[in-house]
Amino acid sequence: MIGTGIIVEKVLELAGKQLRKQFKLDKVLEYVEEPNELDEDVKHLKARVHSLEKMSHPQRDFIVCNKCKQKIKEL
Repeated sequence: MIGTGIIVEKVLELAGKQLRKQFKLDKVLEYVEEPNELDEDVKHLKARVHSLEKMSHPQRDFIVCNKCKQKIKEL
């Protein structure tokens, strides 16, 4: 019983290695788990958007006419 467990474990290990090699799963895992150039670009763009939002002026409030519901320009 103990011997078959070891044999099954070794067969599964070899099958796993063969599948990873045949389907290039190591490269897929590397692409998914490690940051790539697009991740870096998104990080830089988020930082730029954040700094632009901090530098921008606050949104202007407009007065709305009670009769026509149109925005009234500031004086």
